[in-house]
Amino acid sequence: MYTSILAADLQDLPAQFGLHVEAFIAHLLAFIIIVSVVVFFGIKPVMKQLEERRKRIEEGEQMHARSERELAEVKARGEVIMNEVHDKAKAELEHARQVAGGIRDDLAAKAAEEAKLIVDNARRQAEIDARRQEDALRSKFAELVASATSQVTGKVLSDEDHRLINAEAIRHL
Repeated sequence: MYTSILAADLQDLPAQFGLHVEAFIAHLLAFIIIVSVVVFFGIKPVMKQLEERRKRIEEGEQMHARSERELAEVKARGEVIMNEVHDKAKAELEHARQVAGGIRDDLAAKAAEEAKLIVDNARRQAEIDARRQEDALRSKFAELVASATSQVTGKVLSDEDHRLINAEAIRHL
């Protein structure tokens, strides 16, 4: 009996709350259609775009990480190359210093040789000049002796006498 009363009350229950089954089903169908349209045309494209954007961001992060690795590799290679260039430059500089030292030594040797030649030439020239002056002095001395002899003897000397006196005076010198 309670079940039949309870069943009778349950059938009147939607009417007591102002619920009409036909209207409820219509609203439920409209809600399902709207949700389906919103999900199909709104949420799915937005989710697809968000997924594509997430993939692009991941690709960008991967490219950024790869670029940083490549940049680090390039920097390391650049440092290695700079070190090699620096070492080569040091070697070239040392070689240039050695070559310059050799050239300097060669030039110093040549300058010493030239200085020696100049000194030798100057000595020879001085000796030649000294001989010339000595010969000139001897000639002058012989003339003076001849002149003194002619004055002392009172005799006019001939060219032959001058020559003999000059030769004798030169021998004694």
